[in-house]
Parts: sequence; C-alpha cells; structure tokens
Amino acid sequence: MIAHRLQTHTVPEPPVRVYRIIALTFLAVTIILLGVVVFTMLKKTEITIVAEEDAKTVNIIVAVEAQKTAEKSIVGIVTTTQYYWSEKYAPTATRDVEGVTKGTVTIINKTNETQPLVATTRLLTADGKLYRLTNRAVVPANGQTTAEVYADQSGATFDIGPSTFTIPGLSTEKQKYIYAESTVAFAGGSGKIGIVSEADYKTAQADFAEKTKQAYLNSVNASFPNFDTKITSAVQSNVSSSRSIGDEASEFTISGTSTITLVAYNAADLQAILKSEVDKNIDTASEKVLSIGTEPKVAVASTDPVNNTAQIQVACEAVVTLDANAPLLNKENFLNKQKSEIERYIVALPHVSNMTIDFTPSWISKAPSVADKLKIVVKNVK
Repeated sequence: MIAHRLQTHTVPEPPVRVYRIIALTFLAVTIILLGVVVFTMLKKTEITIVAEEDAKTVNIIVAVEAQKTAEKSIVGIVTTTQYYWSEKYAPTATRDVEGVTKGTVTIINKTNETQPLVATTRLLTADGKLYRLTNRAVVPANGQTTAEVYADQSGATFDIGPSTFTIPGLSTEKQKYIYAESTVAFAGGSGKIGIVSEADYKTAQADFAEKTKQAYLNSVNASFPNFDTKITSAVQSNVSSSRSIGDEASEFTISGTSTITLVAYNAADLQAILKSEVDKNIDTASEKVLSIGTEPKVAVASTDPVNNTAQIQVACEAVVTLDANAPLLNKENFLNKQKSEIERYIVALPHVSNMTIDFTPSWISKAPSVADKLKIVVKNVK
C-alpha cells in the first residue's frame, strides 16, 4: 500500500483595509440619510398675510306687502293719511334795537302817614336818570312796599345796578323820609329783534317735515304692535308760515296738513334679505363677511295706495376681508413654490396690504412639499 500525504492550503484573510472601507461607506450612507431626515423635519415655511377690512355698500329695493310674494319682499303694513301739525321757530338773524329798561324797587315810608303814589310817579337817581311807577302804589306809614318801574326814555344807559331814588313829586321835606331803593339790576334798555331769513325759513321747513313725521309716528306707534320698525314719508300739501322772509319777529310758526305714508315691518325680515344680498356680492373663493350694519338706511321709494304696498330703498355697509379658510389660500397652492411665485400669488388676492414669507432653513429656495410643514396666518387690520 502506498501512503499519500494529505496537504491542506490556508485561505488568505481579507485585509483590514476592506473592512474599513465597508464600515466607512455604511457610516457615510447613514449620515446622509440622517441628514436628509433632519433636513426634511426642519424644512418649513410660514406665510403671514396682512389683510385690510373693506366696506362694501349694498343698495336694493325691497317690496313691503301684506304677504311675501318674492325673494326681495317682506310682510308689512302700508297706510296713508292726512295729518296736521304746527311748530314754532326762532330766527337766527337779528338786529340791535333800543328797549325800555324795567325793574323793581322798594318804596320806604318813614313817616307816620300812609303815602299813596299814582301810576307814572317819577323816581330819580342821584345822576339824574328818571324812572316812573308802572302802577299805583300805597306805602303804609312806617312801612314799605315793592313796585314795578320803567325808564322814562329808551336806551341801554338806563340799565343800572342797585340804586337809591328820590321822589321829586313829594315836598322837599317828605323826600327825606319817603324814597325808593333797588337791590337788583334793571335791564331791557337794549336788545335784539329777530329777522326771518331765507336760510331760517328753509331750515324750518326741513325740520317741520321731520317733526311732523315723528309726531305722527308717536301718535300711531301703539297701533301696530306686530311690527317693530316704522318709517314714513310726507308730502306737504297745505303748509304755511306765520311770517314772510324779511319780517321782524321774535318767532314764527309753520303749520299745516301733510299727506303721510306709514310703512311698518319687522327689522329681522329686512336683515335676512340684506345678508343674502351681501353673500351674493362677495367672492367666496377669497372673502368673508365680518359684519353687516345693524341699522341700514331705509327710505320710502314709492307707494301704491290702491294695493297698500310700498317699495323701500335700502342701503347698508358690510365689512369684508380676506378669508384665511378660503379655497384660494389652500396650502396645496403653495407647496414646492419659490418665494417669488408665492409673493406674486398673494399680491393678486383681494384686501392684501402686506406679507412676510419665512423659509426655514433660511437658505432653502422652495416651500416644503408637505402641507404639514407649511403655515399660513392671516391678520386683519382696519
């Protein structure tokens, strides 16, 4: 038997350098992936839009009828009646005039005899101003009485302060014991008299029309308990003034009969129509209504006395602004967009007055591609 020698060959081990390359490659890939994850997590965009509040005016004609027959009609009552009213007015234009000074004196009698004094008895001041008794007076012995006096002449010089008066009609001896005193200033020597001007007359006519309507409303207000709002229109058919333009007078009166139409309805019904009309006039893709005026301007446009209906002119203002939840501000419209593209888009939106766009990190050039990383804030300013 021939014996064979078994010989084994050893496999060479891979060099350490290969393992190092593999390890470094894995580490690099891990770092890159981690960087991508961190970048994705940190990447975000915040858009802040400053939007102004704007007013939109709505003007519509609404029918007032016994029964609602159309979209722009409300239930109400329409009546027409003749109504008389009278109102006094004072002219604003005046001219200076001289008047007669008047006042009150106390007549003192220090004698033991009653002293009668006839009307027009003279009373004289120390500086020679003359006044007269308005009525007869009787001054009791060792007593006194009050009496009205007036100046002997007109003019402001007779408007005097508290004074002492002698009575020239009495004897020189009696004048020492019977005399008069005043404690309150005299007045009336000067004054103004009104002149009815054209401006006064026109102002009074306008005021008279409003006062007539208000007086009528006050008189019938309780007659329509089912309606909370009442408006009127008036046509003056037989109205006159007690004075003409240019007349001198302290006052003048306007009076006469007016044809008044009363329209009664409920404010909530009108408000509902206004809200519907406002909603039709806004861009629902970008706008929202902040408020609608609670007191619209309402006036009677026309009436139909035969059918007891009326057309009322209604005007109100609605405050609108940019709606943060509007379709045009959907985040999908901004994903992967560059800053310049976003700016152009926002500027084109209504009510925008300013904006800021912040990219994080600051060196990125596009908005995120994920909606969660995008924030849109709308700030409203008046």
